[in-house]
Amino acid sequence: MRWYARELGADEEAWGNAGLLHDFDYEQHPDEHPLWGMALLREQGWPQDVIDAIAAHYAAKTGVHPTTPIQRYLFACDELSGFITAVTYVRPSKSVHEVEVKSVTKKLKTPSFAAGVNRDDVQSGAELIGLSVDEHVANCLKAMQADADKLGLSGVQ
Repeated sequence: MRWYARELGADEEAWGNAGLLHDFDYEQHPDEHPLWGMALLREQGWPQDVIDAIAAHYAAKTGVHPTTPIQRYLFACDELSGFITAVTYVRPSKSVHEVEVKSVTKKLKTPSFAAGVNRDDVQSGAELIGLSVDEHVANCLKAMQADADKLGLSGVQ
């Protein structure tokens, strides 16, 4: 999210926070996600655009569809970033630096791989931001490779 914010001249802090916080409540409140988290963030005074982006990443539950850039990009990055992480974890090196666009797109065509990832959301997310899946994968890879150490995706030593 921060990478796309920089590319688009958007608020990197807000976009980064939306990306970081959008699923924070899922483990402890899966049935109430993201409503529980949104309520807590609202109570704590988080900016409304961050809360709205979190709502839009799960429109089926919240009824908020992604319309603003932060909302569209969060939706687009959500499933794909998790999928790229899964592709990284199955590599012997566990390094995102060795993941290529073609590796990700090939795995996307294998329904049994990371079966919990909604492939339709990956496709519609890319369309929502006006990119092909390959272009979006390439961008997300660049972003994740740039922050591989922070993400724990630099590989085994």
